[in-house]
Amino acid sequence: MLAYSGLGCLPLGLLGALLTIWFGIIDARGGDWATACLVAVPIALVLGLVNLVAAESLNRAPAPGELPGGDDTVWTSRHRAGGTPLQCFSPHFLAAAGLFGAGWTVQWVHWLVAVAEYGVLTALYYAVPGFRRRPAKAVTVAERGTFARARGWAFRDRLPALAGRWRPGPLQRLSATPAEVLNSPPQAGLRDHFAVMFGTHGGVRFTIADAFEPVPFAPFRAWQQHHVTVCAVHLDTAFPSIRVALRGRRSRFTLEVETLRPDFAEALVTKETIEAMLAADTMEWSIRGRDVLTVLRDQPTDTPDGGTGDQSADYDLDAVRAIERLTALIARLPTDLAPWANDAALPGLPLKD
Repeated sequence: MLAYSGLGCLPLGLLGALLTIWFGIIDARGGDWATACLVAVPIALVLGLVNLVAAESLNRAPAPGELPGGDDTVWTSRHRAGGTPLQCFSPHFLAAAGLFGAGWTVQWVHWLVAVAEYGVLTALYYAVPGFRRRPAKAVTVAERGTFARARGWAFRDRLPALAGRWRPGPLQRLSATPAEVLNSPPQAGLRDHFAVMFGTHGGVRFTIADAFEPVPFAPFRAWQQHHVTVCAVHLDTAFPSIRVALRGRRSRFTLEVETLRPDFAEALVTKETIEAMLAADTMEWSIRGRDVLTVLRDQPTDTPDGGTGDQSADYDLDAVRAIERLTALIARLPTDLAPWANDAALPGLPLKD
């Protein structure tokens, strides 16, 4: 039932070998499962490292626009099992090591305590990255709050409800069979929206918010996240969800379109639309209901000095310029999109916390 691509079956084989070793030790030592759990912990970590090294060799490729052999590489999903890339099985090995470690302690504590230990370890895995990001979030909230109030725009420290409104992950149909469910690739949307600014600029309503975006196909998504800024302008009517992107150089590029409505894509993505994208210097944008949005990924935490040369970067002004570019883009979109418009009652902004 599971579909495999390339060497995507490697982590399943390694996990199977781990369980085989564990049962073999128990059998060889007359049922001594505690010792088997203790031995299985380093074995699980070593096998996880083997899987990660294999993924580093197989599922890494030059970043878009980079030449092979360059320093800038990205994770890919070429080798995968059940829709999950090879490297994304790495947390499974950590989970197995933690589970065996908790099992080893059962010889001294009640099994409920061991379960609690495992739960604490799992919670720390996801909670620690959030604590590490708090200082950067506090700086962003303070600076953008000052920026918004100086211009008379509304501001919220955080707005988790945006995570449900903006879903920039891959657009795909709902799985209809068990096989499709097992083989559908994992999706990772934006998380923890904060420093949210609302207002009107050039007669167009807009929203600017920061969030954290997991690195695509990264092994440890809870830890490997980029600080991004989402810039959105709001339409008077809702349209089908769609993502449009131009990859490559301005003179030679590849068009990418993701949507569940190919008829809408054909009407929207015309030669004039592509020319408008190039003129507005907006190489990727999406429609989500009544929102047209783009994501800025060059943030202070992602650059060595937060700017260029001796000049510090003003990321709030960059976001406002992105709003201006989106406004210019939507002004040049086709005007015959009424057949796809609907009056979906999306909540207005600001949303309730």
